[in-house]
Amino acid sequence: MRSLIWTPDASRALALLGNTPDAFGQTWHLPVPGDWPNYREFTAMAGDAFGRGSGYTVVPWWVLNAAGFFSRQVRELRELLPRYKYDNRFDSTKFATRFPEFTVTPYREGLSIIRREADAGRPQ
Repeated sequence: MRSLIWTPDASRALALLGNTPDAFGQTWHLPVPGDWPNYREFTAMAGDAFGRGSGYTVVPWWVLNAAGFFSRQVRELRELLPRYKYDNRFDSTKFATRFPEFTVTPYREGLSIIRREADAGRPQ
């Protein structure tokens, strides 16, 4: 699984770090929710948020490889896939310790916000 960060949280965290003199010259992981759902769980959360099933299909590597011959977009996607072989989880303990008042948006809440914004922009 990969840590995912809600973009508004990332913006607020970067602004906070940029305005905190003792944060300079250090390495920070931006704040992410403490739970790390796997892809199946995240897909189910997204399905729930958008009122759809959580069905998905895992496309075999050879299919992506073949599709890459015909589609530049698939070729670009194919180049990113090796990164997903390995977990990439941020440990934002340091951030949470230094800024305990910072509120991190949970995955479900972020998905619900996206759904509400999508609904608001949809013609009635």
